[in-house]
Amino acid sequence: MRIVMLGHTGVGKTTYMAALYETMQQRVEGFHLKISKSHDHSRLLDLAQMIRTGSYPSPTAQRDEYEFNLKYQGQDKFPFVWADYRGGAITEKQSNEQASLLVQDLKQADGIMMFCDCDALAKGNQKAIQLGRMTNFVGRAVQEAEHPIALAVVLTKADLIIKFEESFLLPFKSLIDLVNASQWVMGAFVPIACGVRSANVSMPLLFTLHAAVLSKATISAHLIENHYNQAQAWVEKSQGLGGFAKWVGDKWNGSITDRQMAESQMLKAVEQYKEFELIKEPTEALIQYIQKLPCIQQDKSVSSYVQELSKIHIGIKVSRSSSDSFSNYCTDPFDVFKM
Repeated sequence: MRIVMLGHTGVGKTTYMAALYETMQQRVEGFHLKISKSHDHSRLLDLAQMIRTGSYPSPTAQRDEYEFNLKYQGQDKFPFVWADYRGGAITEKQSNEQASLLVQDLKQADGIMMFCDCDALAKGNQKAIQLGRMTNFVGRAVQEAEHPIALAVVLTKADLIIKFEESFLLPFKSLIDLVNASQWVMGAFVPIACGVRSANVSMPLLFTLHAAVLSKATISAHLIENHYNQAQAWVEKSQGLGGFAKWVGDKWNGSITDRQMAESQMLKAVEQYKEFELIKEPTEALIQYIQKLPCIQQDKSVSSYVQELSKIHIGIKVSRSSSDSFSNYCTDPFDVFKM
């Protein structure tokens, strides 16, 4: 599985990755995260500690790529590669190496995290204007998609705004239409806050991975059914008219008999079922968790998205302003409605 993360300079991508990694060293709905290289593990945790003291990392200087494993209940389940692009790649010509890599990565991605600054959207400053070029990049990937993709529109610095307005989402109107028109792409708006106290940081990653995870489970279930049906067909063939004579002939010539073919297909079905069982529970847990989000759907108006985002915004505000003991357990803004 492959994730691409992009956003303008200063939007908080590196801050997000560090805050997310620290948060998901503990289990979130049974999931936690590990990075393959030990020095990246140490660096991200060190960055997270700096962020919690109010010291933020410098903007990404170049495209970086990381290998992660999403674990469930302590077991490795879903390995993935995460490509992090520096903000300048969005504004450069597509002939530039970084911009060309971004176009290729977006086409091949299983998940896309598109980072947007809520504070910039509220103020309508130059950072918000760069959104047009970013939505063009992502929009092309959505239009050309031929495999399942999850697109998370990650709204950073949600704690800095007073409230969500419909005007914030107008720059995304064309992208919403493209997602609704695509048979392959699922999208959602995901507000987050990263800093001394972070909130909702696990949701963008889990949403972005879910399309590939669901696709993997669906393909596995289809293969089980296919192998089983083929096994049944070979059994019926072996029992049909002339089945015994054919069995004698196959044995005499050293050929594989119909019954052996049936057994072979059944073994494949059993092996595939074992693989399916390994991912069935985490897939179901993932789908249930992300249903909390304002997912892009054809029957929704902009005001509907604003209402859903406002509810999450309340949770982010409460979790950010509460005591340390509360925020340690309630990094998910939906937790405040359970207390």
